Amino acid sequence: MTERQTMQPGNLGKINNMHLTDVERSARKELDRAPRPRIAATVVLTIGDRHDPKILMGQRSARHDFMPSVYVFPGGRVDRIDSYAPYAGELSPRTERVLEAAVSPRKARAIALSCIRETYEETGLMIGAPAEVGARNMRNSTYDAFRKAGLRPDISELEVFGRAVTPPHRHKRFDAWFFHRHLGDVAPPDVADSHELLNVGWFTLQEIDDLKLQRATVMMMKVFKDHVRRDVPGERIFYSRAKHGVFGQELFP
Repeated sequence: MTERQTMQPGNLGKINNMHLTDVERSARKELDRAPRPRIAATVVLTIGDRHDPKILMGQRSARHDFMPSVYVFPGGRVDRIDSYAPYAGELSPRTERVLEAAVSPRKARAIALSCIRETYEETGLMIGAPAEVGARNMRNSTYDAFRKAGLRPDISELEVFGRAVTPPHRHKRFDAWFFHRHLGDVAPPDVADSHELLNVGWFTLQEIDDLKLQRATVMMMKVFKDHVRRDVPGERIFYSRAKHGVFGQELFP
C-alpha cells in the first residue's frame, strides 16, 4: 500500500461555518483578519492490539470558547518552557526529519515535549523514563512533577503522522502536529479528568465512532487508522490546510 494510494493530495471541500458555535462566530467577527496559527501538538496514545487499539481521549468543557464539548486527543500549544525542559530519549530519525523540514531541531523537540506535557496536565498520565534529575526547580508545575517523580518526559517512540492548520474562519488557529505512541498490550493506565478535559478514558475505535467529534478530529482519525495499518510509517505525512477558502490535503515534506 503506497502513500499515493492511501493519502492522495487534493481538495476536501469548501469551508463551511455552520459547525461553529455562536460564541466562536462572534469572536471571529471581532477580528480584523485571520489570526496567525500557533504551533501545537497532539498525541494519540494507544494500548492493546496495535492495529485495533484503545485510544486515550477526553471531552472539552462546554465552557471553552474553542471547540466546546467535543472529544479530543490530549494536546495543546507549544510553550516557551518546552524548548528548555529536560527530556529522555530521542526522536526517531523519521520523526526528526519530518519535523525539521519545518522547524529547527530545538523547536522539533519542543513540539514533541509539549504533547507529553499536555497529556499530564489534561489526563494525569506521565509518559516518562527514570532518570537522574537535579534539584533545579523548573518553575513549571508539570515539569517539576516529573522531576519529583524521578522521571524525565520521554519523547522516544513518538511517530508523527499528520499535520493540520486550523482554517482562517476560526478565531483561534493552530499549526498542529499529530503524533502516535503505542504503550503496549497493557492494562489501561490510570487517567483522570482535569479542568481541560472531562470524561477522560480509553476508547475503542468503535466507541469513538459514537462520540461527538469536531471535523478535524474525524479527519485525523481516518489518517490515524491508515497509519496504524502500516507495518512501517510512511516517509511523508498527511498535511491539511485551507487555501483560498478551500480545504486541501497534501503530503509533507
